[in-house]
Amino acid sequence: MKKLIICFGFIALSFVVSAQQQAPTNVPSAKNSDPAMPAYIVNGVETPYAKVVKLNTATIESMDVYKGPEAIAKFGAKYKHGVVIVKLKKSKK
Repeated sequence: MKKLIICFGFIALSFVVSAQQQAPTNVPSAKNSDPAMPAYIVNGVETPYAKVVKLNTATIESMDVYKGPEAIAKFGAKYKHGVVIVKLKKSKK
């Protein structure tokens, strides 16, 4: 009986540990995109959030954020959840 209780204890513990190691579901990714997320435009090209977060911050020249009525007025109803405009530094060759 004691071995059975210990076995169930390890099973319960493994469920707790695996639940803690899973990625949070509220972080958008390519497969889990949130329609309420703002649009990201990098150097004039609409870019998925998953690629934007991988940008090297040292390469960013500027960022502009438009939200609410300002975003709709400037970019149209498609961008009602906001727009983040990212301009990258020109590469030196």
